[in-house]
Amino acid sequence: MKPIRWIFIVSMVGVVISLGVVAYTMFFGPDKVLIEGRSLQELIASGDIMPVLVILISLLVVGFSMRPFLRIMFPPTIKNGVNGEARVLKVWDTGVSINDNPQVGLLLELTPPGGAPVQVEAKSVVSRLSAANVQPGVVAEVYYDPADLKRLQVKSFQVSEEPPGDIESRLEKLDRLREKGLISLVEYERKREEILKEI
Repeated sequence: MKPIRWIFIVSMVGVVISLGVVAYTMFFGPDKVLIEGRSLQELIASGDIMPVLVILISLLVVGFSMRPFLRIMFPPTIKNGVNGEARVLKVWDTGVSINDNPQVGLLLELTPPGGAPVQVEAKSVVSRLSAANVQPGVVAEVYYDPADLKRLQVKSFQVSEEPPGDIESRLEKLDRLREKGLISLVEYERKREEILKEI
């Protein structure tokens, strides 16, 4: 996820610089809007309040629209969190991809030490090559808040690989992933070569 973080940061810096240039031109350029010494009623009457409102509204829209992406790329840390395991009950596609890897929605069953099982929803980005293995019944390694079990982050999945001798079914699954466009040609050829080396 590191490349997309840099893209996001550069994009945000570009937006802020663009708004800064517009604001500088409006308030310090040759056709600047004079605000100092004027009341709000005078600004409204003259129409000079509009550029100020446009900049403020633009900043608010950009801030709110980027909030979901910020939460995906920079998930909030869980203070006093502990490591544990949760069983996957349900998996669904969220329609979001990060670095061409899908983000999936998960319904997990978490059983804290000495407590009753709790069902928790979470989201996690998984590799395209292992996405087919993330299914109900798989165990996920999680990091959660003991005081609020619904605050949880998925660290990894304990996926069971197919037995090495089952080369044919592994190649068939790889072909299906390639046909559906879930993996690139380079990834397909690399993984196919790895499987064939086991023969």
